[in-house]
Amino acid sequence: MKEKNKISWYIFLIAILLTACEKEITVDLPVSTPQYVVEASINQIFPSLNYVFISKTVDYFNPDLTMRGVSGATVYITEGTITGTDTLFTGTKTLLKDLSSTPGFDTLFKGLSGIYFNGNLLGKVNTAYLLEILLPDGKVIKGKTYIPKVVPIDTVTYEIRNQSYNHKGKRDAFVTLYYTDPPEQNNYRMAIYTSSDSLMLGWGTSDRLRTFDDQFLNGEPRILNFNNSYSEGDTVNIYFNSIGRKEFLFWQSFSAAANNGGPFATPVQVKSNITGAIGSFTGFGCSYRQVILK
Repeated sequence: MKEKNKISWYIFLIAILLTACEKEITVDLPVSTPQYVVEASINQIFPSLNYVFISKTVDYFNPDLTMRGVSGATVYITEGTITGTDTLFTGTKTLLKDLSSTPGFDTLFKGLSGIYFNGNLLGKVNTAYLLEILLPDGKVIKGKTYIPKVVPIDTVTYEIRNQSYNHKGKRDAFVTLYYTDPPEQNNYRMAIYTSSDSLMLGWGTSDRLRTFDDQFLNGEPRILNFNNSYSEGDTVNIYFNSIGRKEFLFWQSFSAAANNGGPFATPVQVKSNITGAIGSFTGFGCSYRQVILK
């Protein structure tokens, strides 16, 4: 009985101590100042992937996502000519249209804004481009990029493994890509899109994106194994893109920041290649292959 009373007393004492230690703590965190964010891209094959998306960062504690797309900007992309160490942007100057101003656009894509596009814009390999944005508040954003030479896909193979059927009622298929890496420094950003239609409306609509370089091996045949399986019968679209070094560093830092554990983790500096905003203007030297996993 004494032992039982002693245990009860200890529990009572601990409860008092815990109650006495309770204190309401208020942490004052600074409200972040919204900044403009730009994702712009140009390639030599797919006009649908040549676009500029303008948005704003949001306060973590007040994420009004309806205000992110920025409409009403004037956006140009100008083709450049490289002469020695100089680049002159005196080539074709293309105006990109604010899609939210297109009749019926808001009905089809409700709430979507800040996308600028021109279906006649198609890039050229080994060519530089200048991005110029004039925002409604008078702010100017500029960026430069270059479409590197294409590193072609040599072969794409796949293996349908003799195993139990997956949740789709089909067997798993594993894809392997073969290419020959050139002798110079190269940087890559590969997108995978599973669809019978190759038309992607933005790189972000792809199933997977992978950014890598050839830091440890140059001028050799390379093999890329896709670790994620697909289903028998899927149509897989592979966009194997060469990009510039500045663009590579941006996308690497972007991925590091996105996987950094939220706003209270150690900050990661995103290495933009544009001025006046956060983001990137990326030239893609695209090699494309579609494979049906029969």
